[in-house]
Amino acid sequence: MTLLEGIILGLVQGLTEFLPVSSSGHLAILSKLFGLQEGNLFYSVMLHFSTLIAVIIYFRRDIIRLFFSFFSLIKKLVNKQERKFDLYERMVLLIVIATIPTVIIGLTFSDQFEFLYTDLKFVGYALILTGILLLLSEKIGKRNLDLSNISFPKAMLIGVFQGLAIAPGISRSGSTIVGALFVGLNREEAARFSFLLSIPAILGATLLETLSMSTANIVVNANLFIGMAAAFTAGILSIGVLMNLIKKGKLYYFSIYVFALGLFTIFFL
Repeated sequence: MTLLEGIILGLVQGLTEFLPVSSSGHLAILSKLFGLQEGNLFYSVMLHFSTLIAVIIYFRRDIIRLFFSFFSLIKKLVNKQERKFDLYERMVLLIVIATIPTVIIGLTFSDQFEFLYTDLKFVGYALILTGILLLLSEKIGKRNLDLSNISFPKAMLIGVFQGLAIAPGISRSGSTIVGALFVGLNREEAARFSFLLSIPAILGATLLETLSMSTANIVVNANLFIGMAAAFTAGILSIGVLMNLIKKGKLYYFSIYVFALGLFTIFFL
C-alpha cells in the first residue's frame, strides 16, 4: 500500500466512521478502485483502533464517569442494594442492553454478509437505504426524551438498528441515530448515545478482526502510522461536525450525498 493510499483510506475511515454515510460502503468502493486485497486487514484493524481512540477522547468526560459508574453499578447489583441508579449508572445499563442485539446480529450474520463487500451494486442500494433512513429521521419520533427516561426495551431497539450496519453501505452511526430518534430521544442525546454505543461495537469488531488475522499480514511501517494519524484526526473532526449538524436538524444533508454515491456506485462501478 502506497503512502497516498494509506492517507486516503485513513481520512475516509475517520470521516465516514462517525458521519452517517457508511464507512464500510466507502472502504468497499475504495478497495475496488485501488485494487486492495485481504492482505491489508491489519491496516483496517489499526484504522478502526484510531477511530476508537478519537471517540474516547472526544467524549472523555462521559467515559470517565461511565467507567466509575460501571463499578458502582456492579457493587449495587452484587450487594442487592436498592435499585435506584443515577444517570451514568443507567447509561451503563442502556449501553450494555443496546449492545446485546448488535452482538447477536453480528455473530449470527457476519459470514452471510461478508461476501457482499465485493458486490458494489448491493453496496449502492444499501447506501440509498441509508439515505432513506436519514430522511425519515426528520419525520419520526417525538424527540422529547433524554437518556434519564428512555426505557430498556427502547435501548434494545436502538441496538437492533445498529446491527443493521453489518450490511456494507448501511451507516452504523446513521442507523443508530435514526433508531434513537424513532424511540423518542432528542437529537443531541441521540447523537451522544450513538457515539457512546459505538465504543463497544468498534472495540468488538476490532478484536474479531484481530483474532482472524494471520501474523504474516502484519506490516508495521511509516505508512501505517501516518494513516492512523489521518484516521484519528478525521474522526475527531467528523464527530464535531455531526454533533453540530444534528442539533440543527440537518441530517438530510448526508442523505443527498449517499443517494448520489449510491447511484454512482450502481451505474458506474
